[in-house]
Amino acid sequence: MQKTIRVLTLAIINLVIALAASAQEFGSWDVPVPNPERWWAPVPGFEPVEPGEHPRILFREKDLPWLRSKMDKPEGQMLLSRLRELLNGSDGRSMPLFFNPADSAYTNGHYEQLVIDSAGVYTFGHVAGYGLLFQLTGDTLYADLGRQCFDLALKGQRDRDDRYSWVDPGGALRAGPVLGWMAVGYDLCYDGWDKATRIRLGKAIEHYSTDIITKWGGVRVNLESLTSGTMPPTSNHYSMQVGGAALALLVIHKEPWANQERIDSLLQVSQRSMVHNATQGFGDGGYFAEGDGTGSMATYITYLTALQGWKNALGKDFAGAQPPNVRMMALKWLYLTYIENGKPAIWPVRGGYPHNAWSRKGLSGSGYFGLAFGVLPARYAAALQWFYERFLEDTDQDVGIQYEPSAYPHIVAATFVNWPDTLDGINPEEVLPHCYQDRRYGFYAWRNRWEDNNDIIITALTQSAHGFMGAKADTAFQIRAFGQNFSWGEIPGAVALWGRSQNGRRNLLSFKNGESVAIGFSEGHVPEALLVATGKHEGEQVEIKGQTITVQYLSQGPTPKIKARGNRIKIGTYRLRVRDGILEWLN
Repeated sequence: MQKTIRVLTLAIINLVIALAASAQEFGSWDVPVPNPERWWAPVPGFEPVEPGEHPRILFREKDLPWLRSKMDKPEGQMLLSRLRELLNGSDGRSMPLFFNPADSAYTNGHYEQLVIDSAGVYTFGHVAGYGLLFQLTGDTLYADLGRQCFDLALKGQRDRDDRYSWVDPGGALRAGPVLGWMAVGYDLCYDGWDKATRIRLGKAIEHYSTDIITKWGGVRVNLESLTSGTMPPTSNHYSMQVGGAALALLVIHKEPWANQERIDSLLQVSQRSMVHNATQGFGDGGYFAEGDGTGSMATYITYLTALQGWKNALGKDFAGAQPPNVRMMALKWLYLTYIENGKPAIWPVRGGYPHNAWSRKGLSGSGYFGLAFGVLPARYAAALQWFYERFLEDTDQDVGIQYEPSAYPHIVAATFVNWPDTLDGINPEEVLPHCYQDRRYGFYAWRNRWEDNNDIIITALTQSAHGFMGAKADTAFQIRAFGQNFSWGEIPGAVALWGRSQNGRRNLLSFKNGESVAIGFSEGHVPEALLVATGKHEGEQVEIKGQTITVQYLSQGPTPKIKARGNRIKIGTYRLRVRDGILEWLN
C-alpha cells in the first residue's frame, strides 16, 4: 500500500513539473501587461549606461565619492568590518577559510540541506562582497579574489547552503539568486579584471545553462527560462528566478561581445516579469499569494535588487511609480512588526514557510532594511530608517551585529551601499496612514502608533490566498495589544466596502453579508482603540433601533460609558451612527 502511495505521489509531482514546464513554454502566465508605463516612473536626469560602463546595478561610478565617504562613518565601519569577517573570517584580504563539501543539493537527504554556518565560509555572495571592497579601495587584490570565487562556482563549488550552486542547484529558484548575485559581483569587479577575464566570465553569464537533477528527473534552465520564470508569479519560486535573470541581463546589457538583439528581447520579457510579480504574485498592499514567509522570499532574495538595477541601469523606477504594489512589499512590515526580547516578529505568521519571517540569518528572511533602502523613495526610506533606529538599533548594537546580521556577504555589501546617511528618520505615521488594504487578497492591517511593545496591531485576511502554497482566510480579527496576542470578533467573508479617514485613524469594513466593523484609534485619549461591530461578539452590547451593536475597548485605562440616542453612539471622543444597518463614523 505504501509503495502504491509513493508511486502515485511521484506521478503527481511529475505531472506538476510537466505542467509548469508546459505553461512556461507556452507562456500561459506571461499575459500582456496593461499600460506597462504606469508601473514605473522615469528617473529624473537619468544618464544611460555606456558600453563597458560598470558598476551599474547597486550604484553608478558617480556615486563612488559619496560611498567612499561612508567608509569613515560609524555605520560604514561596522558594515565593512562585518563584510570582511564574512569573507575570510578576519580582514577580507584572502580567500574563504571554509568550503561546503557537498557535491549535490540536499546532501542530508529528505530535502534536508547541508549548511556550513561559519564566518569565512564560501558563498555565492563572495564575488559581490570582494567586488564592493575593490570599488571602495581601488585595490585589485579584491577583484582577483572575486575572480577566483567566480571560477570556483563555475567548477561546481557549492554555497554554504548546498542548495545554492552555479552547477546543478536545488531547483530553478536557487539558480536565479546564484546567477543574479554573481552577476552583481561581476559588475563590481569588472574594472579590476583584464579584458579576457571580463569576456570569459561575462559569456558565462550570457550563456548560463545548467541541468537540475532531482529524484523525479532532470530539467534544464537557462537565461531564457529564468527570465520568464518556470513557475507562475503566485509561487515564491518565480520572483527568485526572474529577479536573478534581470540582474544578469542588466549587467551584460551593451557589452560589445554580447548578442544585444537577444538581450533587448529578453529585457522586454524581464520588464513584464517585474510587473507580473508585483501584480499577480503580490497585491497593491504588498500581500503575497502564499503568505508571509514565502512573501519574504519573493520580495528580498533577488527581486528588490533587480528593481534597483532597473532603476540605475535603465532609468525605470518601479517603487516610485504611482501604484503602491512594490513599495508596500517593503512597507507592510512596518504595520505588522513588533519587537519582543530584542527580536522582530509578526503575529500571526500566515501561509508557507513561517520560519522565514524576520529570521534575519540567511537569505529568506534578510534584507528587510538594507535591500529595501535601495528602491524606496526617500520619504518612505526615512520611515523605514526611523523604525530601525527606534526598535532595533540598540539591540543589534548590543549583540555586535548592527544593521544587517545575515551570513551572506552580498546582503551586507548591498546594505552598506543602500543605508541612508543623509536622511533624518521620520515617524511612519507622518508618511503612512494608520491602516491599509490589499485589494487582491483581501488583507487589512491597522496600527495605532509606532512607539513600543504596547502598540496596537490588528490584521485580517478576509479571503484565502492561493499559490502553490497558500494562506487560509481568518475567521476573526487578529490583534496584538499591550504585548498580548489574541483574536476577536468574526470575519464573515468577503468585504463589500472599505473606507478610512485620511490619516487612517477611523476605518470601516462592511461585509457582503451585511455586517460591519468600525475600528478607531484615539490621539492620546482613552480608550486607545475601539472596535465596534454589528451583532453579538465579545464586549459590551447596546441596542440601536432593535439592532445589537458590540463595543470592544482596547485600553490600559478606564473606559467611558456607551451613550446611545436614536441611531447614534457616543463613546468618549468617538462618534458613530447606524444607517441602513451599517456602521458609520461621524468624526
